[in-house]
Amino acid sequence: MLALVDFSFEFAGRYLYRNANWHIKPGEKIGLVGLNGTGKSTLLRLVAGDFELREGSLSKSNSLSIGFLNQDLLSTHYEASVREVVLGGRDDLMKIDQEINEILVKIETDHSERLLQRLADLQDEFGAKGGYDWQAQADKLLEGLGFPTAELSKPLHLFSGGWRMRAMLAKLLLMSPDLLLLDEPTNHLDLPTIEWLENYLKDYQGTYVIVSHDRFFLDKTVNRIAEVAHQQLFHFKGNFSSYLDQKEERDDLLQRQFDNQQSFIRQQMQFISRFRYKASKSTAVQSRVKMLERMDKIEIKDKETRAFSIRFNIRQTPGKVVTEIENVSKSYGDLHIMAGASAQLLRGDKVALVGANGKGKSTLLRMVYGSEPFSGKVELGWNAEPAFFAQHQLESLNLKHNLLEEIATVSAEYTENELRTVLGCFLFTGEEVFKKVKVLSGGEKSRLALAKTLITQANLLLLDEPTNHLDMFSTSVLADALENYAGTLLFVSHDRTFISRVANKIWWIENGKLKEYPGSFDEFNEWMKTREPVEAEPIQSEVQKPVELAKEPAASLSKNQIQKREDDLHAAEKAVEDFKAKRKQLEWDMASPELASNAEVLQAKMEEYGLLEKELKAAQAHLDQCFELWMETQD
Repeated sequence: MLALVDFSFEFAGRYLYRNANWHIKPGEKIGLVGLNGTGKSTLLRLVAGDFELREGSLSKSNSLSIGFLNQDLLSTHYEASVREVVLGGRDDLMKIDQEINEILVKIETDHSERLLQRLADLQDEFGAKGGYDWQAQADKLLEGLGFPTAELSKPLHLFSGGWRMRAMLAKLLLMSPDLLLLDEPTNHLDLPTIEWLENYLKDYQGTYVIVSHDRFFLDKTVNRIAEVAHQQLFHFKGNFSSYLDQKEERDDLLQRQFDNQQSFIRQQMQFISRFRYKASKSTAVQSRVKMLERMDKIEIKDKETRAFSIRFNIRQTPGKVVTEIENVSKSYGDLHIMAGASAQLLRGDKVALVGANGKGKSTLLRMVYGSEPFSGKVELGWNAEPAFFAQHQLESLNLKHNLLEEIATVSAEYTENELRTVLGCFLFTGEEVFKKVKVLSGGEKSRLALAKTLITQANLLLLDEPTNHLDMFSTSVLADALENYAGTLLFVSHDRTFISRVANKIWWIENGKLKEYPGSFDEFNEWMKTREPVEAEPIQSEVQKPVELAKEPAASLSKNQIQKREDDLHAAEKAVEDFKAKRKQLEWDMASPELASNAEVLQAKMEEYGLLEKELKAAQAHLDQCFELWMETQD
């Protein structure tokens, strides 16, 4: 089907591949794996023809159709509806359908046999190519990927990047090319949609290559693994778990062969050294020298992994109940998310909040942190210290700092070596720690913000999709650290391997209530299979509609509106800084010896401090919203 032979490829001054080979055969379902930066996405672009190959050869049939899902598709602007964009995956059917409709208009006045015959031919061709199921299949794909039927007629550009990427995936699946290239297809999907895609790909008749850091997903969808390492491609039969076993066996065998060969070489070198100057042994010595020169040496390459481990400490031990959620309700306009929800987070709980997107998972995290308005009560327990990570909470990063300086602002208790280790776990190694924050990509800033959150020594971590920009290795290191974390954890994630390793309880939102399963994710899944289906009930909520910032498509904004968003962002940033300055002054006041001796005044200052903390959290939440709206204007 496609062959890359003895190919090399240089990018940004370094070789990603040297004399590598890859043959893709019909029917293969391949997982392309390797550490971040080894060139997986680049390889897909070579296959798709986006990059030109200058060393080696790429051979494929002229008729081979290739579909490529990549992150660049997010920047494409579509005025057409979601359904129309996806139907465009079958351009051949669109052209036939358009001509059929044109003839049906003409035929009202032109009854010629030529026109009638052309119509009959087109209808036969349309049916033979599956045209009569075409639109129904598109709708089925879109609904499987989470689009409500009522939304399919809306222009695609009105949707967020994640939903636009889902539409692009549906378009490619409808196209059903000979070779499908999927670069991180689960990045913008929730758990139900990932499971739907797994089932779809298991029955897919074509050939595909998937780049993914989701081990569980690869185990379900591929029958071969291509590993990128040491500028080469290594090939394995089976799914990802099978690949790990085979790789371990191969490495062990190679190590034994290497050890045996090194032992043999040492013996020969000892013989040569001992008898080098004895005339009677000269023939034997020369024979051994030539033998060693001709010998194919076994090489053991350093593993492309980072030997890092980290530990997240807590500053103080909280009480038994870390967070009490009582009779909480939350709505966005007419969308009721929770009504009378209650739950408890206990000391040592590691709770995964799961479910489809739009069910209120991230909202609940913000409510627990105190940065989201709601009705009801959420109370932190005695000595509870929360730290919150979300993808859009990047405003706290100082753009003038380098990475090492920025992470050092969390605490003076960490040594430079410890901070480098933490940064290494989040894919910042070597000289990268001296890069300025302002030059980082959005994903890199997110990783840095996550690293800062995790070393705050807080005893309650609230994490929203912490593994989004991590590779398998870093995700595993993070899971190890959180398994050993002495504090309490509430997190949202769609990475099932990560959830299975970390969570000891599962929460989900159902009919406006918070439900809890007191066990592992694997046990929860088994229980859900045997559980009676629960019918959705209308959520009755008396909560007042929260004040939300109005969102408009960035493409339709005027210059004045864009400027206003920027001004709002600056004003929100200043408000946060003002509150922080007030808080710092108040902390100085409460630390003074004079105030410490006056219990009444100290109590009043503490109450003022508590009120100021709430105002600061609200200001930070407003800043988050302003930042999101401003980011839309940067697309």
